[in-house]
Amino acid sequence: MRKYALYLAWIFALLGVLLSVFSSEILRIEPCRLCWYQRCALFPLAILLGFAAYRNDRTFFRYGMVLAGLGCIVALMQVFIPTQICGGGCVEKRMLVGVLTLPMISSLGFAAIFGLLWVSREVP
Repeated sequence: MRKYALYLAWIFALLGVLLSVFSSEILRIEPCRLCWYQRCALFPLAILLGFAAYRNDRTFFRYGMVLAGLGCIVALMQVFIPTQICGGGCVEKRMLVGVLTLPMISSLGFAAIFGLLWVSREVP
């Protein structure tokens, strides 16, 4: 598992980017401020994870876990703390199996990336 953890994390990040763009451009769900903060963590993470996976850079987990952790915290804030910042479209729209909202999917994705980066770290 450790051998392919970086690639799996990169695939999760790419899927997150694709879902994010699909929801805003195709489904016309306008992203709120918290969604934009999550995108600020996810988009560079997808690019940097691609380079790290290609170069087999096992030291990237330090930097990637910061981005994944921040994205997960913002997504969990959006799920559990009702705020006036969110316009409601991303929280009200049920995307997967009629149960999960976009912030729930986002928090699961960031948590998966975080876990995969933890698995991929270079153990001394």
